[in-house]
Amino acid sequence: MTRGEIPVISSVGTGSSGNRRPRLADVAAAVGLHVSTISRVLNGDTSLSIRPETRDRILATARSQGYRPNAMARGLKHARTGALAMVVPLLRNPVWASIQRGALQAAVEGGQVVMILDEPQDDVRQPTDYQYLVEESRADGLLIATARRVGGERPRTPAVPHVYLNRRGPRPGHNVVMDEEKAMQLFVERLSELGHRRLGVVEGFKVIDTVHRRVAAVRGLCSAHGMSVAFEHAEDTEAGGYEATLRLLSRRDVPTALGVGNLSQVFGVMKALREAGASVPADMSLVSFDEDDCLGFLEVAVTSVSMPLEELGGAAVRALIDRVDGLSGKDVLLSEPMALVERESIAPPRLSRRLRH
Repeated sequence: MTRGEIPVISSVGTGSSGNRRPRLADVAAAVGLHVSTISRVLNGDTSLSIRPETRDRILATARSQGYRPNAMARGLKHARTGALAMVVPLLRNPVWASIQRGALQAAVEGGQVVMILDEPQDDVRQPTDYQYLVEESRADGLLIATARRVGGERPRTPAVPHVYLNRRGPRPGHNVVMDEEKAMQLFVERLSELGHRRLGVVEGFKVIDTVHRRVAAVRGLCSAHGMSVAFEHAEDTEAGGYEATLRLLSRRDVPTALGVGNLSQVFGVMKALREAGASVPADMSLVSFDEDDCLGFLEVAVTSVSMPLEELGGAAVRALIDRVDGLSGKDVLLSEPMALVERESIAPPRLSRRLRH
């Protein structure tokens, strides 16, 4: 018997009886070691000097008895709750469901749970607005997906572990985002190959970091390919997409292809095109920057850019767990997997005609 393997001093029975929840003492009795040794093994104490085969026997016994640690007691001991808070906008957008799926899976693997806080809009709120969740021991850290671009003096960095998800925050080292520039390259280059020279983009407001990066990328790519581009910014809603498209259609040089930043906006865009008598893709090619299976079941299946959404959620949770554990972090940029999902909504342009509006 090596140091750390303390024998059981008194017998406490051979395990759980009836419907009683298995206790730490039941595991200790079955293995023949002191409860303190069992506790340290089950809590992952790497400083404990114990034979590997003994550690494996403890873990196997705990599993066979169905023993689960008392989460509340463990949280008090380690000053942890085992929960992360995720703040997201517009939960009705299916894209966030994919991001959350990846986040929840990574949380399970890391022994965490995730609380979802739905903000009604993409409001400009700081981590300090949610700091009470950590201070009141409701969560160990914050996943924030509602950041907006800020100017002037940077806000004070909160004293709580946090990661910005799908949005860059005001300070480097806390951001987990996707490669929007690469996504826009897939969009612009494919339409250029088809012969389009006038693009339009319906997007959210430029104060949103994701939108800002997409706009900058499209502008540069169109310039490099000898293409013109017109932008219209509106709410990330069906009504926003509808109104932005009407404005694009009223221009002297109507675009021959549209990129749409938000899945909800896509439905508004399509309504505006129908009312204008524009056939997709004969009169107007259409690409969504959000991918969802529903796009393949529309009257005209819509081409989209598929982004690493689940991977984004998982990477953000893992980054936050590192910060909760006191590890320093760095910005994460996800580029894969990413692809253009080509459906029926894009085609070479034909001689444009004036659309009614």
